[in-house]
Amino acid sequence: MGPASSRASFGKAAVAVAVMALAACAPGIMLKWNQVDARAVMKGEAGAEKFNAIRVATFGPHAEQIYGYFLYRDGFEVVTDGGASIERLGKLTMGEVAADYAGVVKRNMYSPRTLVTREIYRGGGVIGYTITDLKLDAYLWDITPSGQESKPVLRLEYEDRRTFKNDGDGRGIRDSLH
Repeated sequence: MGPASSRASFGKAAVAVAVMALAACAPGIMLKWNQVDARAVMKGEAGAEKFNAIRVATFGPHAEQIYGYFLYRDGFEVVTDGGASIERLGKLTMGEVAADYAGVVKRNMYSPRTLVTREIYRGGGVIGYTITDLKLDAYLWDITPSGQESKPVLRLEYEDRRTFKNDGDGRGIRDSLH
């Protein structure tokens, strides 16, 4: 194999690696959701069901952490960016999640807030729920690699919506010194 043939092979390999890298960066498909009345859901069939539970907590410039949960049925792999703010809690009912939230805010001496409950859909059915503080957005992406539909892969992302941009301390309390 001469130098020209070697360069062509290297070029083909480089293109293949670039295509695979771009495919790995593809965000996937954002799953649809619908906000629901938590009390009504808890009174129904889903209220007694045990879900796989993940708790997320914000971190950063705010002194007070805010919390959210993703509850999902068996048969899914859920990936996150990891970090100290992600905790897999095992199987919990929605009532147990409410008790966990109450315990976490009490331990940290925070004031509990009203949580927002959303159903998460995939393939026309409800696969789980997000239960989050109003100031925490949770997003779920279907990033299942093609050919692996038997075990769908979801990516959980979350975002702290509080800000310090001229609107107080991030809890909606304006700074009286301005």
